Amino acid sequence: MVHISNGYDNALFRWNLDGLKANGAVWDVIGMSLYPTTANWSTLNSQCLANMNDMVARYGSEIMVCEAGMSWDQPAACNAFITDLLSKSKSLGNSKGLGVIYWEPQAYNNWQGYTLGAFDNSGKPTIALNAFK
Repeated sequence: MVHISNGYDNALFRWNLDGLKANGAVWDVIGMSLYPTTANWSTLNSQCLANMNDMVARYGSEIMVCEAGMSWDQPAACNAFITDLLSKSKSLGNSKGLGVIYWEPQAYNNWQGYTLGAFDNSGKPTIALNAFK
């Protein structure tokens, strides 16, 4: 797997993967990360889908969003973000979308400064994780 941040940034992915390919690298899966805010998740998800489709067409690779998350205190928005991202991943042709993984969902109470978990400050899961039902 080649894992690159900012799954919405097609230019970043093309630059990295074209460079790797030109130097003989081989990969099976392209991994993406996506950490939007409540204000931009819909736009970034749409850009991520366009990038996923381009990566499938350009390299024939399977795609996995292997890091996704949003602020723990916005669980409804996070649920909508993850639900939409799962749908977009599943929409890739030839079953090239392998899925979405929430990164560190169990992090809570500002664990080591990380606030993008899906558990509230009491350590209980939020509705953000209902997207995976």
